[in-house]
Amino acid sequence: MAVRPNRKATPHPKDRQSRTFLSAEKPEIPRWFPPVFFAFLTVLLFREFIFSNQMLVGIDTMTLGYQARLFFAESLKTTGFPLWNPHILGGTPFIESLAGGDSLHPLSVLLFFLVEPYRALGWKLVIHVFLAGVFMFGWLRMLGLSRIASLVGGTGALLAPSFVTLVYPGHDGKMFVVAMTPLLFWLAEWGWHRKDLLPGAFLALSITLVLFSTHFQMAYFLFGALGIWVAIRAIEQGRIHGWRVGVRGYTVFLGFSLLGAGGAAIQLLPAISYVTEFSRRAATTVDASTPEAAKAFSASWSLHPEEAVSLIVPEFSGNSSGGAAWTTDTYWGRNPFKLNHEYLGVSLLTLALLAFLPVRNGGTEGSQAPQSPRPPPFRRTVVVSLAGMGLLATLFALGSHTPFWGLAYGVIPGISLFRAPSMAIFLAAFAVTTLASIGVDRACSVLESPGGLRKLLIPTLTVTVALLLGWLIAATGLLSTLWTSLLYPDISSQRLEALGRASPYLSRGFLLASILVGAMAFLFTLAARLRTRSRTVVLWVGLLALVSVDLFRVNTPFIQMMDPARVTIPDPNIRFLQGQKSKEPPFRVFSMIQGGQDVQPSAFGIDLAAGHHPNDLGRYRALIGMEGSGIPEWLARFHPNVLDLLNVRYIVWPDGQYGALEGIEPVSQIRLVDGSSWASVYPYPGLPRARLVSQARVVESDDEALRIILQDENFDPRDQTLLSQTPALQPERLPNGVPHPLDAVQWLEHEPDRIRLRVEAAAPAILVISQNWFPSWVARINGAEAEVLRTDLTLTAIPVAAGIHDVELVVESAELRQAGILSGLSLLLILLLGLSAPLLRSVRGSSGRQA
Repeated sequence: MAVRPNRKATPHPKDRQSRTFLSAEKPEIPRWFPPVFFAFLTVLLFREFIFSNQMLVGIDTMTLGYQARLFFAESLKTTGFPLWNPHILGGTPFIESLAGGDSLHPLSVLLFFLVEPYRALGWKLVIHVFLAGVFMFGWLRMLGLSRIASLVGGTGALLAPSFVTLVYPGHDGKMFVVAMTPLLFWLAEWGWHRKDLLPGAFLALSITLVLFSTHFQMAYFLFGALGIWVAIRAIEQGRIHGWRVGVRGYTVFLGFSLLGAGGAAIQLLPAISYVTEFSRRAATTVDASTPEAAKAFSASWSLHPEEAVSLIVPEFSGNSSGGAAWTTDTYWGRNPFKLNHEYLGVSLLTLALLAFLPVRNGGTEGSQAPQSPRPPPFRRTVVVSLAGMGLLATLFALGSHTPFWGLAYGVIPGISLFRAPSMAIFLAAFAVTTLASIGVDRACSVLESPGGLRKLLIPTLTVTVALLLGWLIAATGLLSTLWTSLLYPDISSQRLEALGRASPYLSRGFLLASILVGAMAFLFTLAARLRTRSRTVVLWVGLLALVSVDLFRVNTPFIQMMDPARVTIPDPNIRFLQGQKSKEPPFRVFSMIQGGQDVQPSAFGIDLAAGHHPNDLGRYRALIGMEGSGIPEWLARFHPNVLDLLNVRYIVWPDGQYGALEGIEPVSQIRLVDGSSWASVYPYPGLPRARLVSQARVVESDDEALRIILQDENFDPRDQTLLSQTPALQPERLPNGVPHPLDAVQWLEHEPDRIRLRVEAAAPAILVISQNWFPSWVARINGAEAEVLRTDLTLTAIPVAAGIHDVELVVESAELRQAGILSGLSLLLILLLGLSAPLLRSVRGSSGRQA
């Protein structure tokens, strides 16, 4: 009979680590308390949203996010998963262009079926804020930290302003990645404590979810930091347990990371192909005429010196978000505007300093046994690694203000494709929060040793005095004068005015920060006078309160509500266009609201010739003359060829901004209270969405096509088209040069991914469809596959023979299909490998019982 091993005789590695790394938990916090507390904080933070029918304000949500998600949700319930969005910028691919954001994320799909899209967008953020606290708590517990310290750290992650304030700009993809960061580190660390593949399987699934967030820049930073962390741990494990252990662990990590990327292949691979070949994104980075200009583009939206101080004193650089007096028109930094905040938390930063206090414990912290003067190797590795991560992330976020970013730009692959280095600050926040949690346990342990209070007061009082000195200098106005004279001499008059508005809050910020750190010093002094149990209770309650108040006050202005009627109820102009849509063949609207970036009509099924898109097609952008994120005013006024080609039938024009269009009577208007017109709908005789032309000219380049459209007076889009290649079937003109009476195009079906037309051609012709060409479009004429060509720089053309034809145009992407197969196989393999652990244990258990 086999003897079963005594599992209690050999403690779990995590238990052994707890006794060598951190203090004992006195008193114990119930297991149920952390998630309940995190839920309470989340509800308190989002109470106005949760207990109402309001919509969370998100700037990017208003520019495209809501409309794209609404289109996705409605398509799921009607025509199925969409592959093409016909409503903005002449039609764009849905998955490849990333406009659908997190549409493949399981949580997104579920929420869109449960609640209205405008509420689903908010609930996704609320849930991820809660999960950020839970995941950070799990990561800290995996490191062996006490529940008290882990609770403080989880609170710091849940309320981190670099995370929560992203609600206002509507950067949900960033929030998803930040929330998942502690989970990935947790699972990677768990892998060192288990001998099976279960942690790796969970890690791979988590990586897939991160990639489904579609914020690849943030994911790139996260995966890079995680890879370095696991490499450091592999070296540490190799030194302690042998190099085979370290190499095996890192190999398993890499393998499951690749499987996780494979699980997201359906989102990742088509997007990479699109961005590098078709999107204006590649052209924008590449648009820079010189290497210096390209580098400057990548360095744009970095943190500036003013914002660096705001990492400690949040009011320092001001803000543009509104929501509170100190965040309303007070931003005086060097970026165009500021809608979020990267504040790291002065309370967390001070606690993080305590993680570096000298450790004189060789065994259990807080025990009275003789201790070694050297800290355990693992603890030293953790602290130094986290400090390095936080420092490097901060230096990178500062962009060209430090040499480090320039070095990374030249050495690290892919950095040149990104901009906004400030995004990397979330890794600094993660590192600071983890170090702060270590500092909490360090403080509990140090207070039990002789002279421990003095060790804690030295750093806390030093920080307090430094902040009080900053307050004194700021209150006298000397700080603003010195800063603008020495560090910001080229500040504009507009920013000087903003600095004047920010000055009262700037000095107040230093004072509040000094009070918070001073309160921490007082808390340590009070706790030192109490017995062990009372001391622990006072410390964890006090530190939780300090951290919560410190971070909560910064987040509040960035969580704003709005009436959903602003996006769910059409205005009079949109109602008119909806009525015309039911009467006329498909048409487009050119809206000059918001300088051409207006996307609101698309939420009501109106196809737009312009709009806003983070990854719009480069050729279409060139055709409509979009520069940056705006459209020149001259486009709608002076280029009828463009409006004709784009099937524009109506122009929405902001009369109150530009004045009324001359010579045209509006068919609908929105009037202000004083009776003046704010915006009008003007008719325009654009060409049909689909038409037959008998003259085709092959152009050698895109530049030539654009020149002909804009400058050639002989170009007539009514019966001419500019093909990018020679068609297999040449069009023919009738002898008199006039279209035959039988030439006609009738719309039979018009769905996002499918168009069906009845075409009657008196002679061979080119069917031109005013829809962006893309390789995924497949044409069939009378059931047989037909040639699909690019014409007029960016539109779609199909050669047709004489006669009556049923023409079908559908989206069928071989690349998406292959990527989907790869995703399915990867996820299946992850599942099988993850299940191998319990299956093997079950088999071993059965064998042992039989023996």
